[in-house]
Amino acid sequence: MTAGQAQATSVPTPATPTTPATPTTPATAAAPAAGNTMTGASQRDFGAELGKLRASNNSGPMDRSVSVLGVLLAIVGLVVILVSFMQSRGYSSILNQMDALILALFGLGLIIVGSTLYLRSAMTRFLRYWLLRMVYEQRDLARQPAQAPPLDN
Repeated sequence: MTAGQAQATSVPTPATPTTPATPTTPATAAAPAAGNTMTGASQRDFGAELGKLRASNNSGPMDRSVSVLGVLLAIVGLVVILVSFMQSRGYSSILNQMDALILALFGLGLIIVGSTLYLRSAMTRFLRYWLLRMVYEQRDLARQPAQAPPLDN
């Protein structure tokens, strides 16, 4: 991987979207990557747009509630598993222990569904940020003049 590719694949953290990328090695300072990073104006626009996304919560009215529901379902599933384990220890009959096992499997299902809902919500937020960054980078690439490839004779 070259220094230009490493700079192109680096994504700023959401906490500091307007800070310009600083070169980490002398090689990146000597050879700027052509079209791989956003210009200063685009970084300011990107930061403003990201601020609007956070302020207006464009993620939809259900996104945050789905995330909270996922966490709550996972917690309830853990509680159900612990309760069924404690109940099964007091039973001497295998039939009663099987009932507690079925209840524990229901708790496991709640954990899986809750984790899936939370993961879906987290990935949606991340991909929305990533897509916004890609749009601004593509705008920068479209604004740059086309460079003719060198002729080899």
